[in-house]
Order: sequence, then structure tokens, then C-alpha cells
Amino acid sequence: MELTRRMMMASGLMALAVRPGWAQGMPLQVDPNTSATITVWTWPNNDRTINALLPAFNAAFPNIRVEVQGFPNANSNYLNTVQRALLSGSGPDVAMIEINELALLSQRPQWVDLSAAPYNAGALLDDFADFTASNVTTQDGKIVALPKHTGPGAMFYWRDIFDEVGLPSDPDAVAELFSTWPALVENGARLVRPNARWMIANGTEILSARMGQAGVSWFDGDGTLQIDHSVILDALELIDAAADAGLISPFVMWSPEWQSAFGNGQIATIMSGNWFGGLLKRAFAPDDGGKWGVSPIPADETGNRAWNYGGDHIGILETSRNKEAAWAFIQWLVTDDESLRLQYQNDDLYPGYQPAGRAGWINFEDPYYAGQNVNTVFAQVQATMTPWTLNTNDRLVGETMQTAVDNIVRGVATPADALDEAATRLAARL
Repeated sequence: MELTRRMMMASGLMALAVRPGWAQGMPLQVDPNTSATITVWTWPNNDRTINALLPAFNAAFPNIRVEVQGFPNANSNYLNTVQRALLSGSGPDVAMIEINELALLSQRPQWVDLSAAPYNAGALLDDFADFTASNVTTQDGKIVALPKHTGPGAMFYWRDIFDEVGLPSDPDAVAELFSTWPALVENGARLVRPNARWMIANGTEILSARMGQAGVSWFDGDGTLQIDHSVILDALELIDAAADAGLISPFVMWSPEWQSAFGNGQIATIMSGNWFGGLLKRAFAPDDGGKWGVSPIPADETGNRAWNYGGDHIGILETSRNKEAAWAFIQWLVTDDESLRLQYQNDDLYPGYQPAGRAGWINFEDPYYAGQNVNTVFAQVQATMTPWTLNTNDRLVGETMQTAVDNIVRGVATPADALDEAATRLAARL
């Protein structure tokens, strides 16, 4: 016992008492009678998601009070708030990390190492999709967070619009219709009404999907910028062709006009992560149940149609005074069947925890999609996707390339010129 206590003191975890729920090498099982108050930081919509889960969490841990605070995500507000807390030694017990910020925030030493005793999260990560486990594990083996949900990507489409223009609307037929990227441009033109309806919400959908399915990230594993990769230039040329055919809407992503366009039939499809279905159902097109379908994205030259778009994670800060209660919460959040069921039911959030993929609540005939079991698409994507190589400068490059895409769509730059301009801007900033 004394040796165990000395080991705990060395890791800064003296507050976590040894008890039968802690078996060497196994994830810590927290006493359901544990009493504490913990704070959780996140961003809008996720704060609502977590608050909706608290009655179920308190059924399992009635004496742990969870206080949730959401910070705006625009202009890096949430990221900057978390970074200030980490650097100042203040902040919450628990904080969420969006996938685009994971490489940056995971380098901070202020996260509890969940691979160490008593948490032993390495054994827990064996049950998560491989790419999520590798994303939260640093090169020296530290586990900075647990994966909350992933973003297996596909194409959401308006069945009614497809029927209207004489295109097949059955998911298998749509997958065949858009089996390749050239076919998307050719056949997608039939969905367009000039200045009234478009097929694609934003050109970056094409860039993201093409890069993801090809396993090309902004940086390679050595940290070398690779926006000159042939896949990226090919994607920009494809965007140029789609824009020339009138497929791409003029709306700024996440603007009010962009959001309302899905419900009023101005945009016929969108390529996005599974979570976008939650936005359609509850915000953008809540009255259009039965009118949407889901199909894989077009295949690349290898036949691959899988890519990940989105995902988030949740970790514990070293400054937390209630680490055991914090661990109880994050472990329950990402592995408990009731938690994952509610997250999928309420917000279409796809679990990184693989056993959930076999549950009945994720494999069902969804009336919003006219009875389609969309998990037949998303499960295949999650099982075959190539992980993105995360880098601390991903956000900067992504914003720069968004400008490049917008210039191509507006016709003010060729793909080659837009890429050269992006390279020049990044060379000055990286």
C-alpha cells in the first residue's frame, strides 16, 4: 500500500484513493457513491448536448454535480479561452477538444495523462476506432483525452429534388450515379437551376473529401507542408469544373443564408460528417422528414469512398481537484451505452467507441431518411477511412485554402494561381 501511495504521489494523483475498483493495468472504475462538483468547458450545441445527458449520468453517479459552460467557437474564442486557462493554471476540471485543435492542445503539459495509473486508459482505447486512439496519444505515449465522437463522411441529398429532375433517388442508385468525381460534375448539373438552386453547398466539400479519401493531409508525418500535392491540385481543378457547371452555391459556409438553403430546397446535396444529419433534423430542415437520403461520396481512382470529417475529444486538466469524479464523467460520456444512445438519438453524434456500432439504436430504419438505415453507409466509412495527420497549424492552412477555394469558385483565380497565392501567404506565416 505504501509503495502504491508513493507511486500516486509521484504522478500528482494523491487525491485518488486506492480501492477495489482500481485493478493494476485496468481502467479505473469509480465508486458510484463518489461525491463532487466538476466543471466542463465546451462550445455551443455541445453544451446543450451534455446538459441533456446529465439526468442519465446522475442515475449512475447521483452525487456528482456537473456544471457545463459553453464558449463561442467563432474566431478561435473557445480555443483561446482553453489555452489561457492551461497557461495560467486555472480553468475547469474537464474540457473538450475539437479535432482541428487536437494537435495544438495535446502538446500542452497541463492535461492529465490518462494512460497512467490509476486511469489506465490504454486498455479502454482498444475498444475505439484505431484512428481516434492514435489521435489522442502523443508520441511519448501520453493519452491526453478520450474520443467522444467521430465524423464518418457521406453525401446527404434531397430525394425530392432528385425525383423532380428525373434522377434516381434510391441510395444505391445515387451511389452508382455519382460513382466517380467526373460523374458528380456531369450528372450533378441536372440538379441546378441557375441562380436559384445548386448541388454543392461550398467548394471545400470537394477538397476535404478528396484529400480525406486519398489520405492526404495539410502536413505529412514529418511536419512538411504539402499543399503542392497532386491530389490537392486535382481537387481544386475539380472545384473549378463544378463551379463552371454552376454546381456550387454562392453562400458563405455557416452564414444564415447557407443554413436556410437546406430547408428551402436551394441546395440539393452536401458532403459532410455524420453529425450533419443532426443539424438537418433539428435546425436546418426539421420539417422535411422522409425527403433526405445518404449515399457514399464519389470514389477516387482506388475505389475508396471513405473519409472522416469532424470529431471531438474530452480530457481532464491537471489543476482539477476532483479528478476521480472527472474521470467518472468522461469515461461514462464516451463508453456508456445510454450516453451514446442519447447522443446519437438527440444529435446524430457518431461514437468512436466501436461496440456501439452493433447496437440497435444506431442500426434502424430512420424515418427522416425515408426508412434508410444510414449506418450501413457510416459504419463502412468508419471501418475503412484513412486517418488525417494532425498538425498544430491545420487551422491556419485550412483558412488559407478556404480563401483559395472561394477565389476559384468566384472565377477570380485559376486553380494553379490560387494555389500559388496560398503557398506564398503560408510561407510568410508559418
